[in-house]
Amino acid sequence: MSYDELLTVEEAATRLKISKHTVNRWRVTGEGPPFVKYGPRLVRYLEASLTDWEKRRTRRSTSDVGGDAFR
Repeated sequence: MSYDELLTVEEAATRLKISKHTVNRWRVTGEGPPFVKYGPRLVRYLEASLTDWEKRRTRRSTSDVGGDAFR
């Protein structure tokens, strides 16, 4: 059985090379990667989920809206 690494909000932001504020805002608006919520203030991100989320957002041109354009 394989266990995926859980990342804190800060670690996820570093991994995505964006600010913690952006990660938090995306979580509220639903724009960001999926997350695991263990309690009111305990949020973690699965490493594999971040990778999958990035892959789904990969585009070939600026006019390529892709399947996740408005999710």
